[in-house]
Order: sequence, then structure tokens, then C-alpha cells
Amino acid sequence: MVVKRAHSEADVEALSKKFREDWSEGQVIRSWLRRHGEELRNLVRHEDWAWVNIGRALSQAGIQFKTGKSWTGENLRRAVDLAMKPKAARASKSQAPFTAPAPASPPVLSSPPSSPPPPRPSGEPEFRIIQRKER
Repeated sequence: MVVKRAHSEADVEALSKKFREDWSEGQVIRSWLRRHGEELRNLVRHEDWAWVNIGRALSQAGIQFKTGKSWTGENLRRAVDLAMKPKAARASKSQAPFTAPAPASPPVLSSPPSSPPPPRPSGEPEFRIIQRKER
């Protein structure tokens, strides 16, 4: 894991203020993340921000799900990745019901034995115990 620079509270608050200016109450989070996804990724890739610090800034700005749960680095990264995927890919992964693929050919059924197996001698176990060969 790459170690990112530790940002001060002032840095996080400045980023939070920047996010707050572009956020309106009641806005759909996934749409906001889609619009700002590249900016958030560039903060991580080029400006040495950690996802956890970006998550702290988003939480301070009030940009979070209705549950009120604060962002962690991992759930923010996943939310951005999901928001940035094309709509068809998002739907196929998270919203489409699972359907089993149809078999290519009908299964081959074995025929029943023509005669039952011979009866076991009395005292013999139902299964034979297999012994390992010594090497």
C-alpha cells in the first residue's frame, strides 16, 4: 500500500469548503460522485491525498448518504468506482437479476443397472477399508 501524505485538519477543512460550495442539499450522491470522480481520483493520484482524508472532507461538508454514516477510505473509493462505471455496467452488476445460463445440450442420463449387485457375505462391512501402501 502506498503511504500518502498526512493532511492537516486545515487542509481537510479547506477541501471540505470546496466540496460544500458545489453541493446542494437533497442532491443525488452518485450523480455528484460521477461529476467529481475524476477530480477525486486526481487528488489521490497526483496530489497525494488519501481516500480516508477525502472521505473526512466529504463528511464534514455534509455529503453523505441518508444513513448519516461517515465516509471511510474504502467505501468512498468503491462508491466513486461504481459511479464512474458506464450505466450498463452498473446495472448488470448491481441491479440485474441472476439468471442461470441455459444448458447447451440435455444432460446425459445413465441407464439403471440391468441386475442388482450381488448380496454381501454376512459379516463383511458395507464399504471396504483401503489401506495405504508403504513407500
